[in-house]
Amino acid sequence: MVESGAILQNITNISKIAPDGTLPGHMIRTIVEPSWIISSLFILVIGYLIVFGMDFFLRILSEQLGTRRHILAMVIPVLKILVYICMVYVILSPLFDLGFTELAVFSGLIGAGLGFGLKDLVENIIAGFVIIIEKPYQIGDKIAINEQYGEVIDIGLIQTVIVTPGDSRVTIPNYLTVVNAVSSSNSGSAEMMVVTDLYLSYDADIDEAVRLLTEAVITSRYVYISEKRPYIILVENYPLYRKIIAKAYVNDLRHEFTFKTDITKRTWESYQNAGIKPPDIIRSGYPIPVDTLITL
Repeated sequence: MVESGAILQNITNISKIAPDGTLPGHMIRTIVEPSWIISSLFILVIGYLIVFGMDFFLRILSEQLGTRRHILAMVIPVLKILVYICMVYVILSPLFDLGFTELAVFSGLIGAGLGFGLKDLVENIIAGFVIIIEKPYQIGDKIAINEQYGEVIDIGLIQTVIVTPGDSRVTIPNYLTVVNAVSSSNSGSAEMMVVTDLYLSYDADIDEAVRLLTEAVITSRYVYISEKRPYIILVENYPLYRKIIAKAYVNDLRHEFTFKTDITKRTWESYQNAGIKPPDIIRSGYPIPVDTLITL
């Protein structure tokens, strides 16, 4: 049990932190010491090398796991945070000639000050912890947030980095991924559902069209079909055309567009041989959305 004298001493130590914002003498003496400055720089360099090397080798190792790479990749941001915490503690601990209790209180005061002065930075850091703990998405997931869509390649303390289908790196502040709706297409799994839309003339043989599309889906080398990952073929009727939809899982999310192209290409080759045609947009106007004309 803690003695009353020790508690009094702790309170006395905390009171040494001057309310007018001046630093304790011990802290000032430590900051100006060349040994502390040099050791802090050394710790920062070593910490950076540890994070860089760990990230590099774990990513290489995760790629060797193929479709199971997500399991190892998600460990990377957790280890990064642990290294960052250790770096901060080792650098700042010599500044305080206080016990653990006083250090915790002082850290709270510093955190409050940072919260007012660096609000956005603190929000992003807190959001980074939330993302790693709650896992709304993971490294390797394909997510959509606002107008951005791509594969998550890094989750840092401040930002999340994704690569778009156009191979552009997009940096998203972690805070935005917490306050906005985020859609994850695969939720930590290597398989991902891919939706392929095809448009047919209204008088097309729909039974034959469904059969040929089904054949193209199940024979694709990129498809993944199981009891939990079934494929679905849907048909929607419109006044001047029909829309046929294939929903199937790709065996690796990185083959998303290759899989979609494979299905579309082979299906239309079969349709041409079977006499199944797309909508006549010249005779009937534009019965399908304009943004889909490019794919026909």
